[in-house]
Amino acid sequence: MTISRVLRLVPAAVLVLGLAACTDDDPDAGGSTPSASATGGAGSTPSATSSDTSSASETPSVVPATGKEIGVATVSMRLTDSPDWRVTDTAVNVVALLPSDTGATLSVGLVDAPNLPGRDTDDKGDSFERTLSTEPAAPKRVANRVLDGVECFVLDGRTDDLHHYVVGAVVGDRVFLLQFKVPAGLADGDQLIEQMLASIDVKEA
Repeated sequence: MTISRVLRLVPAAVLVLGLAACTDDDPDAGGSTPSASATGGAGSTPSATSSDTSSASETPSVVPATGKEIGVATVSMRLTDSPDWRVTDTAVNVVALLPSDTGATLSVGLVDAPNLPGRDTDDKGDSFERTLSTEPAAPKRVANRVLDGVECFVLDGRTDDLHHYVVGAVVGDRVFLLQFKVPAGLADGDQLIEQMLASIDVKEA
């Protein structure tokens, strides 16, 4: 797939996520329960051996990314240090694409939207899991993790071709969602995710 084709498709996917952030489906529709036994890093393997939703693991210690800063109302983050990132910023959402030598593209999508009253971070995690259920490498709820002192839901999915990793949280009256899609053949793909997550700055409500 050409980079121009990816540029057309990814913003559309981010728009869907933004709409989902504002319009929850039925909160009793049976979303998955995050596992307390799953570790917090992007390189971990999702597990479903526990129904404890109260466990949130701290972000693994890695060197934070130092590249271009992207951000929305509730959160900002730095990309890895590369001149090849292609960034589209609409202030409401940001899409960043990093093509590789193999032709595959790492994509990062950051969305911010108003949160519906009465919906907390776990509610949003369940809702986004349902929204993304038809996506490639459809991610599932795993253990929450702490990013910049804020407990976030985590969705994680992996196939032979793609790693799909999502984090998000309710911050005040808004909700953010950060989505990574990493081609399986990209060297150190999980490490790149962790470096970017280590640079996150969640703004106070």
